[in-house]
Amino acid sequence: MTAPELAYRLALRAYPPAYRRERGREILSTLADMQGDERRPSLRQIGALLQAGMCERGRAVTGGDRVGMWAEGCALAALVLLLLAATGAAFQLGWDIWYARLGMGWPLGGFTPVPLQTAGLVRVLTAALLPWGAALAVCRGRRLLPLAMALTGAALYVGGVVGFAGTSGYQSWSPGQSWMQNAYQLGTAIFLAAPAALLWVAGRAGRPAAHRSLAWLALPAALTVLHLASYWETTVVFWPLGTIMLAWFLAGRWSPHLAVAVFGVAAPVLAFVLPTAVGAPGYEYAVAVAAGAAVLAFASLASALAFGPDAELDPPAL
Repeated sequence: MTAPELAYRLALRAYPPAYRRERGREILSTLADMQGDERRPSLRQIGALLQAGMCERGRAVTGGDRVGMWAEGCALAALVLLLLAATGAAFQLGWDIWYARLGMGWPLGGFTPVPLQTAGLVRVLTAALLPWGAALAVCRGRRLLPLAMALTGAALYVGGVVGFAGTSGYQSWSPGQSWMQNAYQLGTAIFLAAPAALLWVAGRAGRPAAHRSLAWLALPAALTVLHLASYWETTVVFWPLGTIMLAWFLAGRWSPHLAVAVFGVAAPVLAFVLPTAVGAPGYEYAVAVAAGAAVLAFASLASALAFGPDAELDPPAL
């Protein structure tokens, strides 16, 4: 296999699998004829493949109309938020196993982690499995079940049954707490309830929900490993998320439902980190995440509104 053919085959994976099975050979044959004796792949053709593939994937998911664009963008944002909620508890569980139970060295020093007791483990598992199960239901094309599970998780948090990220703090509201604690709890409640609201909006479209790859469910484990590997560098969790959201925003021109998804993720994240950014500006990562979430939220909403009509255009020609 020549280098151009390999490059074009890799770029062709931007298309949905069904489209590749139907027209993949035809596209590769056309590109081979255009390549001629040139030994290097054409960057222009690779870019055209990626763009057209993104457009076709978006069209396959949304049905090629603006209603589907908003519905599936909201559903995708709900999926990411549910996985982020599961990540917080997964990190707490990984922290307990790695440092407290296996006795690995604490990176900051001067502190001996204590294993979680039975009640704490139950809280952590509940906080992890409830949103993770809701995410599984979203991947299988369900909307009512994950909506109910997301609302249950938010209610358990507000009632103090489980804490965000599986911790014992930040439970129910209390008049004796500071405004920052109450604001943090309100932001966390918004973060946990946002997937339910997004799924409700998606369900209002009245169209069948798209199925998504189960590979999404590995996100909490991957981010937890990154975070445990460099606990003292809190931003290690936010860098991959920021990269993903920025890529979605830039791809919104080709598949506008991704811009809708960025807005759906960035707005609740902003509500979650804003109290820390305002009340404790010394936490520079919180200030940076809040600023980035605000920019991405407004920019992606503007992108979705501007590029929404493109969701109904015919597929671009290679």
